[in-house]
Amino acid sequence: MKKLVLLFFIGAFISCSADKKEKDREIISQLEKTTISDVKAISYEKADSLVNAYLDYVKAYPEDSLCATYLYRAADVYANTKRCVESIKIYDRLIKQYPDNPLVEQSYFLKGVVFSQTCLNKEMAKEAFEEFMKKYPSSPLYSQAQMLLIMDTMKDEMDLIRQFEQKNQ
Repeated sequence: MKKLVLLFFIGAFISCSADKKEKDREIISQLEKTTISDVKAISYEKADSLVNAYLDYVKAYPEDSLCATYLYRAADVYANTKRCVESIKIYDRLIKQYPDNPLVEQSYFLKGVVFSQTCLNKEMAKEAFEEFMKKYPSSPLYSQAQMLLIMDTMKDEMDLIRQFEQKNQ
């Protein structure tokens, strides 16, 4: 009888845990809909709520298969609200915590994009793109990284035009 009672409590605990995880996922889904539906007018408050929900989920369920995706999305939200440092930190966290996840490759690439376009730090963008190209020489994003690296090193648009003309002669 004691074993049955113990099994009942263990089952109830596991069920409550699964229910909590599903509720957390639903909260994230709702926050995504309200935050991302109006990208042009995304507010820091909505973005922060969404990122906090992502990070809380990752903290509560670090082994869950959605964690890398949630970190990836959190970094994207920060980048789209012009918070470069926070975005880079989240990409670095994803890379470190989930090194075997397929999103790691894109995270290395997007670090370069964020440094270039959000942070306006061409030197850090160069380092990030070079690191990406070294780690992923056969990536479909490799040529984009090369082009972005070239564009970041140009003094102006005329340099880009001249270089393009030279390559096509």
